[in-house]
Amino acid sequence: MTDFKLLVLDVDGTLIGSGAYPTTRVVQAIAQARARGVTVALGTGRASAACHHLLEQLCLDKLHIFFDGALIVDWPSNDIIFLQSLPPRASQRLIELSRQHGLFLEIYAHNFYAHDFYFVERNGALAAHQREKLQITPLVTDLMSLVEHVKIVKGQLLATSAQEVQQARLVTQEMEVLCKMSWSLDPSNNIYFINAISRAVSKGDSLRNVADYLGIGLDQIMAIGDSFNDLPVFEVAGFSVAMGNSPAELKELADWVAPPVEKDGVAVAIEQFIL
Repeated sequence: MTDFKLLVLDVDGTLIGSGAYPTTRVVQAIAQARARGVTVALGTGRASAACHHLLEQLCLDKLHIFFDGALIVDWPSNDIIFLQSLPPRASQRLIELSRQHGLFLEIYAHNFYAHDFYFVERNGALAAHQREKLQITPLVTDLMSLVEHVKIVKGQLLATSAQEVQQARLVTQEMEVLCKMSWSLDPSNNIYFINAISRAVSKGDSLRNVADYLGIGLDQIMAIGDSFNDLPVFEVAGFSVAMGNSPAELKELADWVAPPVEKDGVAVAIEQFIL
């Protein structure tokens, strides 16, 4: 069996299901993996600030991938290793289309003082859900006013019904000429998240950078994920694990399929292949 040196974990639908924290079994398995010398890194579409509570709970240090690869941060110093913003024209058009199609949009920005900024245009049930899930509070503002004044790293649409999913697909088709669009599904609530980031980045490219930075071979990496935005990571990591709640296409490309998040799939994978 490969002697894994780096374990990369997606967050929503992988590390955590419902609620804001992983289960006791998952926490214990991660601690045991770290005790064996395995570096554990998050590789997520979330903002870094939306993961601080997880990094602290799990005592994770070294490098982590946020915003689907647009940001690499060294924790706990919070030093930025890599940051790529979304082109202003893409940000502007995403805001226009979210308004046109009536979709809830979140805007995330980050600066080189290691601060995240999280914006929405209106409060409501989705804003409240995200505030509880991410453990961060958004600033409510006119999103268009941000385009020329802050470095937007990611825009994220939320779709909660079949009609909204259809509208989000229309937005995705138009936006793909301006930036990279990726989809994920949170199985705990059936909310689709549609991320817009620079086409210059991906989770896979950032994982290569993390491996080089840490001096770890790609064949020594085990990656666990559950959504289509984890595909680039699966293509880079030496061993890939799809959660049981993953789409069928992702399971087919994985080296192994773990139980779903509600059955502690991350812990089972760690116990099987690391412990």
